[in-house]
Amino acid sequence: MAMRRLVVPMMVLGLVAALAGCRGRGGEQAADTPAAPEEPAGPASERSVLVLCYHEMSPGATSTYDVPSEDFAEQLQLIADEGYQSVTVDQIADYFDGKADLPERAVCFTFDDGAESILTVSKPMMDEHGFVGNIFLISDSVGGQGLLSWEQVGELAAAGWGVGSHTASHEYLTRVDAETVRAQLADSKAAIDEHTDGACSAIAYPYGLYDTIVMGLTQETGYRLAFSIDRGPADWTDDRWRVPRQMVVNGNSLKTFRNWLAQSKLHLDAVSPAIGERVATATPTITAVVTDEDVPLDGIEISRDGNPVDYRTDPDTRTITLTPELSEGANNLRLNVYGSPRREVSWVIVCDLG
Repeated sequence: MAMRRLVVPMMVLGLVAALAGCRGRGGEQAADTPAAPEEPAGPASERSVLVLCYHEMSPGATSTYDVPSEDFAEQLQLIADEGYQSVTVDQIADYFDGKADLPERAVCFTFDDGAESILTVSKPMMDEHGFVGNIFLISDSVGGQGLLSWEQVGELAAAGWGVGSHTASHEYLTRVDAETVRAQLADSKAAIDEHTDGACSAIAYPYGLYDTIVMGLTQETGYRLAFSIDRGPADWTDDRWRVPRQMVVNGNSLKTFRNWLAQSKLHLDAVSPAIGERVATATPTITAVVTDEDVPLDGIEISRDGNPVDYRTDPDTRTITLTPELSEGANNLRLNVYGSPRREVSWVIVCDLG
């Protein structure tokens, strides 16, 4: 077993990771009861998609989540020059269901919170390249100062944009009880469906926070897809209830943006504790199998919220073992391989020291 010390530069965003599904009900099925729907077939191809997360946009912007429109223009031109096609969240859901394929080079533009600048600044710039986007609305805030009205939301939907939920009031979903989570998910979806003829099929978790309860309730509430702000590109191996997105903020260079377009996912298997499982210790032992055979185990860099993490390797099983020091609450664990292509994956562990 070999020991490595890893240092990874990162912009830390509070997150919580999770994995969930619906539990079926026991008992025999009545003779006149329709058979349960078949499980989705799953992706039929090995596609990847870079999902970008924006908020506001304006000329000469200075705040963190307000991206200068000048920078956005350069980003759009680069994406167009590289031959990318934009996709909606429904197209991604169809891909995971095995109903349709994605373009060979796919990008998904998402905008959180519902700022009016999405319609007045971002959309006209995207129209020049034939790109469409997706908005995630805080339903209780629609029509507020500086935010889209329902009429404007309808205008975007009519233009082919995806319309999804960012919950009812932007609650920290992993800090509240299950009934509050259920209400945040259901009330938002119902409001958006009412104003968009049932268009709300996806959700972006506020602050990127999610756990097994949140993800399970998301599925039960009727969403088809859920987005986190975990790092790295999305691909055919992803869990549809925590699809990663690359957060775009003020100050990201065009070189950084170009690197995002070129990177691939670092693939792991048999992660333990399972992603989404909360832990009750500040020093859990985490193991995972690296399934990308071309990735040297000693070339992986790992960090927890920007702090370097030591790890051990077992070359025979391609298992990595680490014991990061966690803080109470959400912790982001990030793995990078700075090769060609660069590979990345991240997830969040919620630590309950209670």
